[in-house]
Amino acid sequence: MTIRPARREELEEIWAMVGRAVAHMNQLGNPQWGEDYPTRDFYAGDMNRGELYAAFLGGKLAGVACINTSESPEYDPLPWTTSRPAVVIHRMAIDPTFQRHGVGSALFAFAEEEARRRGIAAMRIDTYSLNDRMQALIRKMGFSKVGEIHLHGRPLTYPCFEKSLAI
Repeated sequence: MTIRPARREELEEIWAMVGRAVAHMNQLGNPQWGEDYPTRDFYAGDMNRGELYAAFLGGKLAGVACINTSESPEYDPLPWTTSRPAVVIHRMAIDPTFQRHGVGSALFAFAEEEARRRGIAAMRIDTYSLNDRMQALIRKMGFSKVGEIHLHGRPLTYPCFEKSLAI
């Protein structure tokens, strides 16, 4: 597996892959993402800031994630045990064809390596309460639940997780 910054010329391919991931999530009963979020512009902005990373398996686009230190203001009241800054993973999408092939785990490991490289001792992430698969992956990668927030006008909460890194 190769993970590298996404390139501008890959935006359409990435957006098509995100569409397949959204359709798959919805089929699994998880309406976390839809027409309103995330949009193509979110991914374009992530890419323009150099924060969108693409994972390739067998030379094919398998997944993407935005990795940065930006937190939603909704994070502020949560009882975090780690300090800022924290590396935060946003908008992770895995092509349904490549789900259960270690792509998500590889993107998490890449984000952790990036945090360590930058000397950042904490990681944070949130996901929709109905996204059981992502919550299982988050826990598998060593994160602990801190609390829940509301985002994107969705009716259910978004559990938030953190991981402390020994730097």
